[in-house]
Order: sequence, then structure tokens, then C-alpha cells
Amino acid sequence: MANQAICPYYGKNEDACDVGCGYITSHDAKMIIKYCSSCYGSCQKYRELTGKSATPPTHQQPPPQPIGDRPLTPPLFGLLALGLCSATYAFDQLPLYAIDLRAMAVVLFCGALGQIGSGLSSLKKNPLSAVAFAGFGLFWLSILALDILPRAGYGKLPGTLPMVGYLAMWGLFSLIICQGHESISRVCRLVFTMLTSFLLLLAIALATSNTAALHAAAAVGLACGLPGISLGLYHFWRETALALQPEMSRSNKTR
Repeated sequence: MANQAICPYYGKNEDACDVGCGYITSHDAKMIIKYCSSCYGSCQKYRELTGKSATPPTHQQPPPQPIGDRPLTPPLFGLLALGLCSATYAFDQLPLYAIDLRAMAVVLFCGALGQIGSGLSSLKKNPLSAVAFAGFGLFWLSILALDILPRAGYGKLPGTLPMVGYLAMWGLFSLIICQGHESISRVCRLVFTMLTSFLLLLAIALATSNTAALHAAAAVGLACGLPGISLGLYHFWRETALALQPEMSRSNKTR
């Protein structure tokens, strides 16, 4: 036992390691027999004093990226709802097929609620998108009250001049949204730019009673709705596939 190595901290300093210093308790005796006399390299206290880790290092995953540092993305459900409302209302302006007013009212109402919900959910991350989508959600509700319901027999249609001014005001609001801040994405900028053209052309068509301008506005409205609908459906399909992928991998492992 005399030729075996002894821990260099044994009986040296009570502040560092009090084993061997002063009164030796039963715990100290066990530590001396188990570690201090020969196997002090595996002692937890020795590793702490020498700066060595008690357990071997393991591979650690990188910390998750904070939400505030992630790139801003448009509220995709709101973009889908906006495109659906724009395309439906624009298609109603064409003389190709008469849409049932009840079905169109349901589409506009559900799309407006989807835009408002998406806008409120993105209020902290992107206030501009929140104002844009929540604002146009209220706009489609107002179109439902000013145009669709009076045509179905509930209320009276507003005059031509107030409706022209109303559409032009919202067209300018859409123009401010698409040019107001650099945080808005390119897809949102494209959708709101075409929405501006749609509303202004619709106001011009109502003011001049020009059928060609009305058809041009409807074509622009349909083109405005396609990017939002396609991007929203694509991301919805992608998120669904990512959500189902872990379940598929688990089922394969069980087999």
C-alpha cells in the first residue's frame, strides 16, 4: 500500500477536500479506501478540483433559433383566404356564370374571418401584415353588407358615388400596404399590388359604367387571387406532409 499513489489533495486543505483533515468520519474512511489510496482519478471531488468533467462529453444539438431571429413569413392562411375572397368576388363580376349569392356570402364571410384571425395571430411578429390582413378581413365583411346582402334582398344598395369612393379608398390603402415597409414579403407585395389595381379598376368601371373596364377589373382580381391560393395550398400541403412524416416513420419502425 505504501508504493501506491495517493491523491495529491488528501489531507491538504479543508476548504478544497476535507478528507484526511482533522476528524475522520466513517464516510471519510470509505472515501480513503475506495478512492484516495489508489483510484483517486475516478473520484468526483478530484475531477472537480482538477477541472475535469465527471462524465465524458456528449454530442449536443445546436440550440434552437430564437423566434425573433427567424425570417418573417406572411400569414399563409390569411393569404389563402384573401386570394379566395378576391377571386370569388372578381369571378362574380364576369357574365360567364352566375354564382349563388348564398354560396358567395359564405365564402366571403369565412374568408374574412380567416384573414382577421391570421392578422391577429401575426400581430407581435409582423404588425404590418397584421394590419393588412385584419383590415381586408373587415373590408370583405363590409362588401358582404354593402353589396351581397342587398342584392339578395336584405337592405338597399348604396349609391354609385359612395361605392366608388369606398372602393378607391381601399385601393389606396392596399397601395400603402404594398409599398409601406420592407418587412412585407414579395408574394404579399405582388398580391396587394394586384389587389390595388383590381379595386381601382372596379371603382372606375362603376363610375363610368364601362363593361370593358369591369371585365378588366375582374381579370385582374382573378390574377390577384391565384398567387395567394396557390401559395397557401402549397404550404398547407407541406405542413401536413411534415406533420405526417414522424407518424409514418414510427409506423415503419414498429413494423
